[in-house]
Amino acid sequence: MRLYYEIALRSFRRAMTYRTAYIAGLLTNAFFAALRCAVLIAVYQSSGVDSRVAGFTLQDALSYTWITQSLISIGAGWVAFDIMLTIRSGDVVTDLMRPWSFWGYWLSRFWGERLFNLLIRGALTYVLGILYFSAHIPTLGQAAGFACAISLALLVSFGYTLLVNLTAFWLIDNTGVVIIANILLSFFSGFLLPISFFPPVLAALARALPFQAITGLPAQVFLGHVAGPELVQTLALQVWWAVILNGLGLLVLQLALRKVVVQGG
Repeated sequence: MRLYYEIALRSFRRAMTYRTAYIAGLLTNAFFAALRCAVLIAVYQSSGVDSRVAGFTLQDALSYTWITQSLISIGAGWVAFDIMLTIRSGDVVTDLMRPWSFWGYWLSRFWGERLFNLLIRGALTYVLGILYFSAHIPTLGQAAGFACAISLALLVSFGYTLLVNLTAFWLIDNTGVVIIANILLSFFSGFLLPISFFPPVLAALARALPFQAITGLPAQVFLGHVAGPELVQTLALQVWWAVILNGLGLLVLQLALRKVVVQGG
């Protein structure tokens, strides 16, 4: 465990060196959050100041927008492709030969980088939402529930990322797979809109898929829409998807190791 802790720590520190990148990312997230909020304000005002849409007041919708934009930093909008790049270059062979768990190594790297992004880029993005759009400030109970939900969301996100990246073992160019994976994630996770805004058929499909466990569910916990017994059910659902996706990722990895074909390198 000490080894993986040190890997995560170094990944955290490495992310700290790219100051210009995370400032640019923060401003980009804030810009699109403000743009989405402008659209929501226009929609709600056209329906009346006190209107509700699928149980969301205007303030709920604005806060939801800012928290989902903040969660981009943990993979709420798209998957990372670091593992895929090592497969293409051939560097994956070195990672596989080292005396550690390939899954544990990449999970530790993922956690270190994502934790830094969440604490800095994500948190500062949401602070802008509080300052300019009066975004929701959670209670201690909501913050504690969110901490649990976001920890599980990181595991689910990593499992999904691992599966998408491992397709590079079989495909010469898996760019199409990555694009499709990102579209599915951004739409069905509730990143663009709360799932409760969807038509019934699409909402049912979204709830049957794992993506809401990455974005939509943690956002609802943060806003206090999920509490008590429902919070326990939500966390259990996230645990379920974390186990399923990471289990599938380990299975696919074992299949890939039976016949590793290194492209380049």
